[in-house]
Amino acid sequence: MTKRNIIYKIQIIVILLGLSTLSFAQISAPGRDWADATKYTKIGVQQDSIFVFFSSAAMPKKGSLKAKYSDGSNSNFQWYKYDPSKPIASRFVAYGLAETNVPESNLTDLSRGGYKVTVTRVSDLKDTTFFCWVMIDDVVITSLDIYNGCDFLEIITKTLPSALSLRNENIFPYWDIKSSSTSQLRNNTFGNEYFNNIVWNSNPDLSANSLVLTIGNPAPLHDSKYDIAIKNPFGRDLKSETDVLPAKAAKADFTLYVDKDADNTWTEGNSGEALLALKFDTKSVNADSVFWQIINDADLFKKSGDSIIWSEGYKTSDGIDIIPAKKLLPGTFPVEHIAYNVTSGCRDTMIVEVKVESSSIKPNAIPNVFTPNGAENKYFVIKDIKNNTASIKSFRVSIFSRQGALVYSYNGNPNDWIGWDGRIDGSKRDAPEGVYYYIIVAKGWDDRSYKGGPYKGFLYLFRVR
Repeated sequence: MTKRNIIYKIQIIVILLGLSTLSFAQISAPGRDWADATKYTKIGVQQDSIFVFFSSAAMPKKGSLKAKYSDGSNSNFQWYKYDPSKPIASRFVAYGLAETNVPESNLTDLSRGGYKVTVTRVSDLKDTTFFCWVMIDDVVITSLDIYNGCDFLEIITKTLPSALSLRNENIFPYWDIKSSSTSQLRNNTFGNEYFNNIVWNSNPDLSANSLVLTIGNPAPLHDSKYDIAIKNPFGRDLKSETDVLPAKAAKADFTLYVDKDADNTWTEGNSGEALLALKFDTKSVNADSVFWQIINDADLFKKSGDSIIWSEGYKTSDGIDIIPAKKLLPGTFPVEHIAYNVTSGCRDTMIVEVKVESSSIKPNAIPNVFTPNGAENKYFVIKDIKNNTASIKSFRVSIFSRQGALVYSYNGNPNDWIGWDGRIDGSKRDAPEGVYYYIIVAKGWDDRSYKGGPYKGFLYLFRVR
């Protein structure tokens, strides 16, 4: 054998001997679905493994652990299990029988809890100790319990283990066994965060981060299927869904129009002068029938008026361009719109108050000049009198000379007044050209009189020569 070959073989032996010193004890969890490390609070300590096994009724699973040296060296093994009910110094209790002079040790069918194993290599009696935590995630959604009513829809997620909530103190804990304090605090981060990521879905879209889904004010107005998806801290997905749930609630909604100028020109709003005409368009949702009623003003009701002054019902599809025959006097009138779902028996009411102002005459409707013997403007009369006095029940017109003498008067229905033709009242004599003073005392449909503002002023009587 050459010197070179001898040196080469010596190098190989040295490398193999070196490799044998690199072998190390290790613990693993065959079949585990997720793993992480503990979060012990003491700085600088070795963190331990957390092994999670997913279990379900279809595929039940328990925990399993394996300890060995990486090179398969025969070793002695002793397992222990953590018992939090015992004093701190003796909480790890021997679990199972010791195994001697074997290459590995396996535990199966393990429940939740902390485990410790001491591994002693036979060749050099070197001891290594491992700690780990086994968690069994067997949480399942068993049902979605449903209350579907007129006021709200509620879906309660039922789970096993039962009575789980957003905070679960006893389901995935481990203890801070390497704490420097005299007590070993329990860490329950996984239990507390188990339901942190909850998504409910439906059509229309919604969002909720709770095991209980409540939809109200209003309750759902469209048929929909609902599903819940939970992604737990271990990356496991739990899902469940309902059948299509019928929408039972009805929502009342309508648009109100007023005829402010009494000329069949409709404006969206809820106020105007007497006599005020209204028009309705329903916008109710999930309703078969709609009803309207106008409640009388409280003061008018005290004067022996009816409590309800108008009411009618329609199919929802026909509830457009509804014009009540009743026009409103001055006052405040609640208008009720009721939407009704025949199938579910659910109903909803929307109320809008209509404010009807006391009667008035528009200032620009009263002229300030007229020409009795001219081709136009022969009368002193309110312009477009039918529309501009629609809110007036009666009025008295008085016209005076500059000296204060009454030269003309009228008292009665505005629609019957043709105006002043420029003659002195009670005679056929023409009033002289010049400036006159008028006073109009108007009485509205609420019998309230108006004597100021635009109801008095000067006018000029002009004659063509």
